[in-house]
Amino acid sequence: MNSLFIVLLLSGVECLTPGTDYMALEFQEFDQTMEAGWREVANREGCTEAAADLIQRYRDSKPDLREGQLSIMRWHEGQMRAEAGQNEQAVALFKQTYTESDTMGWNYYVNATIAFIEQDAEALQQAHDQLSALPKPSGMNMTDADGNPVDIQWPPNLQVVENLMSCFGRSYSEAYGDCN
Repeated sequence: MNSLFIVLLLSGVECLTPGTDYMALEFQEFDQTMEAGWREVANREGCTEAAADLIQRYRDSKPDLREGQLSIMRWHEGQMRAEAGQNEQAVALFKQTYTESDTMGWNYYVNATIAFIEQDAEALQQAHDQLSALPKPSGMNMTDADGNPVDIQWPPNLQVVENLMSCFGRSYSEAYGDCN
C-alpha cells in the first residue's frame, strides 16, 4: 500500500480508489477525464485536499510532461487548494500559470481569480473589465480534440469571473459553483 493511500486512510476519509495506480494514468485520463484521475478523487465528499495532493504528486512524478500540461495541472491543483481553503498555496500555483502569448484572456482570468481569493474587489473589477473588453481574434475557429467546430462564449471564462464578482466575500468553492 503506498504512503499517500495510508495517510488518506488515517484521516478517516477514503479518497483514493483501492487498486488504482493513479501515477500510471496518461495525462489525458488523469487530468482531463471527468470520472477518472484527480477529478474522481475531488468528486468525493471531504477529498478536495487529497485531490490537490494527488495532482502535486502526479506532476512531480512525471518529468516528461510538457510545460502546457504542467501549467494546466498547476491551475487544477490551485483550484483544489483554494476549495480546501489553502489560499496562499493556491495563489502561488495560479501565478505559475500566466502565459506570454495570451490571445484568450487567460492572464485576466488568473488575475480575477487571485483578486477574488485575496478579497481585492478593485483588482477583481479591473480584471473583469479587461477580460470583457478582449476582442475575439479574427479568423479564430475553435475545435475539439477531433477537429470538430466548437462554439464557445467569448471571451472564455467571463461567466466564471462574473460568478466570482457576484459571490465576492464567499468561499472559492461557493463562487466557482453557483452561490446565487
